[in-house]
Amino acid sequence: MMDWSSWLFVTIISLPGVYFMFHAEKIHVKDNTTDGQRLIAHLLTVILFSGLGAFAANQVGFYFYSNEAILTGFIVGVICSTIHFMMYYGYLKPKISPNDYAEIEAHYRQTGILSRVFYGGVLEEVIFRWSLLSLFVWIFQLVGLDNQFSLNTSVFVTSLLFAIVHIPSIKLVATKPKKEMYVYTIVGNIWVGLCASFAFIESGLFAAIVVHMLFHLTWYPIQAILYYRYKRR
Repeated sequence: MMDWSSWLFVTIISLPGVYFMFHAEKIHVKDNTTDGQRLIAHLLTVILFSGLGAFAANQVGFYFYSNEAILTGFIVGVICSTIHFMMYYGYLKPKISPNDYAEIEAHYRQTGILSRVFYGGVLEEVIFRWSLLSLFVWIFQLVGLDNQFSLNTSVFVTSLLFAIVHIPSIKLVATKPKKEMYVYTIVGNIWVGLCASFAFIESGLFAAIVVHMLFHLTWYPIQAILYYRYKRR
């Protein structure tokens, strides 16, 4: 049964992400797609995945909010961000050239914090956790698979998909992509997907959103400070 109120609410909270990403794409995306076509594509994405999640989550017992959502999101978000910082600064940065590093940092600055927080933090969670994770669990259970197997498999599949859709962005970030960038992108985004999935299952969509938002909110100032110091050396 469709949860119509959840569909409407999740659609509404996704709209700021559409607005900020729509403007960020004018800087990064150079193709023949018109502004109107791009905006319509974003809005259709929001409506489709918000509705799909409102249906599928309702079938398997997932929900938007719980009393533990903020605490769960904060704790998981801190752990997620800390490990990811180690991947970026401990693995990727030492293996790429200064020019590669400058290109990556420039891309992040041009994207802007608002796009990262509201598009990544909200809309990506709506797509991958609220919609796809719920849908896979529902389908696996529908065909008679064990509940825990359905849950674990859905978490892995959606986290892998989350990583895969970020791979094309490497060519937007770097003029000459290196294999280390692909490794970092895949492993790093699988890690974020696993953390957000855990928060979603434990405490609802809002917890997953907190994890993802906190990830960007903590990384943004750290990136700015460390890159500033790097340039001054």
